[in-house]
Amino acid sequence: MESKFDWNLKEIFENEEALEKAINDLYTLIEQIKQSKGKLASSVSEVAKCYKNLEKALELHEKIYAYSMLKYHQDMSNQESMKLYKKIEALTTEFSEAESFISPEMSKISDEKLEEYLKDSRIKEYEKTIRDIMKEKKHILSEEIEEVLAKYSEIFSSAENAYDIFTNTEFEFPSIKDENGNELKMSSALFSKHLMNRNENVRKQAFESMYSLYKKHINTITELYLTRVKTRVISSKLRNYESSLEQATNNDDSNVAVYETLLKEVNKNLYLNHEYLKLKAKLLGKDKIHMYDAYVNTLDVEDDHIDYEDAKNTVLDALAIMGEEYISVLKHAFENNWLDVYEKDNKMSGAYSMGVHSVHPYVLLNYINSSRDVSTIAHELGHSMHSYYSSKNQNVINANYTIMVAEVASTVNEIILANYLINKETDKKKKAALINEQLDMIRATLIRQAMFAEFEKDVHSKIEAGESLTSENLNNIYFELVKKYFGEASIIDEEIKYEWARIPHFYRCFYVYKYSTGITSAIVIASKILSGEPGYVEKYIKMLSMGGAKDSLSLLRSVDVDLEKEETYEEAFKYFKDKLEELEHLIED
Repeated sequence: MESKFDWNLKEIFENEEALEKAINDLYTLIEQIKQSKGKLASSVSEVAKCYKNLEKALELHEKIYAYSMLKYHQDMSNQESMKLYKKIEALTTEFSEAESFISPEMSKISDEKLEEYLKDSRIKEYEKTIRDIMKEKKHILSEEIEEVLAKYSEIFSSAENAYDIFTNTEFEFPSIKDENGNELKMSSALFSKHLMNRNENVRKQAFESMYSLYKKHINTITELYLTRVKTRVISSKLRNYESSLEQATNNDDSNVAVYETLLKEVNKNLYLNHEYLKLKAKLLGKDKIHMYDAYVNTLDVEDDHIDYEDAKNTVLDALAIMGEEYISVLKHAFENNWLDVYEKDNKMSGAYSMGVHSVHPYVLLNYINSSRDVSTIAHELGHSMHSYYSSKNQNVINANYTIMVAEVASTVNEIILANYLINKETDKKKKAALINEQLDMIRATLIRQAMFAEFEKDVHSKIEAGESLTSENLNNIYFELVKKYFGEASIIDEEIKYEWARIPHFYRCFYVYKYSTGITSAIVIASKILSGEPGYVEKYIKMLSMGGAKDSLSLLRSVDVDLEKEETYEEAFKYFKDKLEELEHLIED
């Protein structure tokens, strides 16, 4: 048995022999799945057999993959673990190729026939998957065209790959100096750290160093980005979508109305962002903030050393509002090696939660006794509880939830924890710092990401309308958005017009809006839980238990979060406004 602070992977496989047996069993299932190829239109029995084999294979594969990845991440220098992980990656590719025929073959069956199939109880549990295929039919092209597009897929991603290589390996930023004249290294990774420096000159130097290179290479980056946009625009037209935005939101289990409602409501409430930035300027002793002042914590306090046991108890106390069953599962997780807690040599950095169907979730931490680590525990356990409930109540196919809801449970936990800490804190300075930290998080996630989303929509729309864009056009579009979002409380430094060029998410077209909708959903849900709305916690846990068995927007509507309606965003901004007023009162006292 490992230390109580390490994972117990024996709950997945007792030993290497059990792992090898599972791998052999998976290969057998892969062969059985292959035998259904070309037969799915023949009978509902064949469809039922194929999906049942797929379900068994997916569950087995999830355990095999999780075991190899988790073992590897515990010690990434261990050659045996690395070898196993690479072996399972190859198996994953083989499995993916073997089952890739199912959706295309099902899409060729008429809707009438599929409706008849769906009356059969043997495939009732796969209805959501089959209906998703039916919905996508009109966007699936002929077998020959699909094959050609598949062969070109690597070329389509070349702009993103070139951008990543160019900006990550060939950019050498001018160094900067600290307040004592000592040279400081500057890089993309260090940029955020320097922007949080209390010394204004350090922030200003970092800002100018960063954008000097993007300014220098702006024409090359423009060409790379516009190539990516044009690729998506062409793809959406080929697949019979009204726009590239429709294709993206459709693939997200969302729709264009959600995107447009988000932008409309954020724009309506930008005055709150302007008020917050005015307060930030006041705390910095300025009339207006520069762009390089936006991320410095104006109410920074010394970080407390928080023992892991204390952090664990704080999280349990904060989340007690979620009910006895929820807390009982969390206690079990803490006591039964679901978490790998401390930093170790060669351990994977960062933090994540990985659900393992029919076993339980595993959480990776790198705990260093900071207050931020406490929030990380709550966040990752939010993911874990979502996976726990969905795995407990759904088969492996329906348990997987989409990106539209993936960050909701984790952020709900963060917000509940933050409110618990704020309400418990008696020191006014520390209380103000906690509120300020939460406001910064909401501003960066809800408002800033919406600005990015608006930029993407503008650019794609212009390309779809046949406009030719230059680097100057893109710079101007972005600069005008920054002026609108930051308002008169800010000095809009000229260099900020190049910021769009350093956002890698723009190469994953229309991705960033999900950060905004995710935190909006989480604020509304957390607010209802914190207000003690009768029966709401049970309703929320039922939603988590559905996994991906319903479409994402319906799941959110089941907990009174309708992302197509303006009221949802009004609730989120009311929360922001209330916190802002609370902070203003604390500062004035």
